Amino acid sequence: MHSARSFASGTLSGWNMSRLDDSMELVVSELVTNALRHGLVLSPARDREVIRLSLIRRGMLVTCAITDPGVAAPVMRDPAPFEVGGLGLHIVESLSARWGWCPLVPQGKAVWAVLSG
Repeated sequence: MHSARSFASGTLSGWNMSRLDDSMELVVSELVTNALRHGLVLSPARDREVIRLSLIRRGMLVTCAITDPGVAAPVMRDPAPFEVGGLGLHIVESLSARWGWCPLVPQGKAVWAVLSG
C-alpha cells in the first residue's frame, strides 16, 4: 500500500499537481484495498495475481485506474452505523469528479476515479 501511495504522490509532484496529493493518496488506498480484498482470484493455473495502478493526466484531470483479475463488479455498500469498513467507494465517490469500472478481456476489471486539479 505504501508503494502505491508513494507512486501516486511522486507522479503528482512530477506533474506539478501536488495539490491533489491528499485526495489521490486516499483514493489509491481505497481502490488498492478493494482490489486486494475482492479482486484476487486464486487459481491453480496462476502462480501469482497482478494488481496494476495507472495514473493518466489530461490537462487538469488525473485518472487513477486499478486493474485486477477479479470479474465481480464493485459494489457500493451501505454499512451499519457502527460497522467497521464498507465506506471505501463512498470515499472515492466523494473525492472524485466521477468514478466507475469496466470489465477487461479476457478476464479482470479496471476500477477508476477522476480527480480534478
